[in-house]
Amino acid sequence: MSLELIQANHVEQKYTVLFKIAESRSETRQCQSLVSEVYYKKLGISFSETEYDIEAKIELYPHHYLMGVVNDEIVACMGLYLHSTNPERYGKVTEQDIDQLLIEAGAANRYSGKHIRELSKFVVKDEWRKKGLGKLLMGAAHSRDFIHMNEEQPHLLVSCANTSIFQYFSDTLEIRTRTIKPVPFYKIHEFYRADREAMESRLTIPDIDIPAKWYNATIPGEYQL
Repeated sequence: MSLELIQANHVEQKYTVLFKIAESRSETRQCQSLVSEVYYKKLGISFSETEYDIEAKIELYPHHYLMGVVNDEIVACMGLYLHSTNPERYGKVTEQDIDQLLIEAGAANRYSGKHIRELSKFVVKDEWRKKGLGKLLMGAAHSRDFIHMNEEQPHLLVSCANTSIFQYFSDTLEIRTRTIKPVPFYKIHEFYRADREAMESRLTIPDIDIPAKWYNATIPGEYQL
């Protein structure tokens, strides 16, 4: 076998991923199916559109999704909650908690703790992991085209995750997250937290905490993997 052929066999295949908002009922169902499959397989968590139960490990589906599409296949997605966020339900975060951080950041004149949304239920198909897709999706999901969709008031972003997740994704992407408070330990999170790793609720103030390259990214948009 020639050296040229050996080298050719080791050239990584390049892919184009399209990030777009799920608009049809079919696209939403496919995202829900992907989220359900990954969360049940890895974490034993089920989903409902109408109710959640901490002890029974039932979560609420997000209200909207950003899809990662390669060759017409949905290979990843990120959910957006318009209300009933995890920091509110599990983290016991209050409007007053958020307003205090806004005062400290000098942003209380532009935002209110009443208006929050959450990026969550972030999944990538197993065969597409470790290709850089996850970080690209996380960055693109912070686009104003997604997080501010259909809003009448400017909304903040809240999130709830292990500290290692914030370090791996948000810190690497230079997206600032401001600690609100720790999240109590619940059974529903038993497989999230190795050795009961710290989980926190955090705040992101969009116009000052999200780098322009992500905040101003156009959705739909294509990226190279």
